[in-house]
Amino acid sequence: MRRLSFAVLCALAGVTAHAAPVTSLPGATTLTMPVLNYFGAGPLNLAPGVDWSSANSNSVFGYGDGYGFADNGRWSGLTMAGTNDQSSTMTLAFSQAVAGVGAFFNYVPVYYGPATIAVYDATHTLIESTTLTFTTNGGQNQGEFHGFLESAPSISFLTMSGAYIGATGFAVQAVPEPETYAMLLTGLGLLGVAARRRKA
Repeated sequence: MRRLSFAVLCALAGVTAHAAPVTSLPGATTLTMPVLNYFGAGPLNLAPGVDWSSANSNSVFGYGDGYGFADNGRWSGLTMAGTNDQSSTMTLAFSQAVAGVGAFFNYVPVYYGPATIAVYDATHTLIESTTLTFTTNGGQNQGEFHGFLESAPSISFLTMSGAYIGATGFAVQAVPEPETYAMLLTGLGLLGVAARRRKA
């Protein structure tokens, strides 16, 4: 018997995949950023099948020499990617869609307002976005982890925009956790019971 993919099962059940904003991704793989101290727009390879690029020709990638976020503190010793601009966007592109993605972020809220992160599918259709509004105590290596998690691997792009946003510790969850499959199967079972009752 052939196995149906998670996405096909969702489609058969009439379930639309939807990404939830998350502040952790248990079981995810953390991608190690190379130390390059690169200034430019890329694209550059972060990991096999994962490329980084930016709309700003002065963005940083694999940068570890220290980076300030005004009142939100300073990063030192954290190899990072950053827009290095108040309004530019940088993008992670995945050759194979993933179910979850996130990173440890900081930005400059005082002068430039909030920063935004978003995920898109392979057709560049927006799946979900969230606005970063946190502030820190202004200390060293402060920030927060933010990301997105879906019930199926359909995230092909992560964008990070505005307010001198910086990111490190990118994490990826390639496939849904087993608990997600269990919830789907339970949902499909309930749909089957409801369908049988209607026929009766």
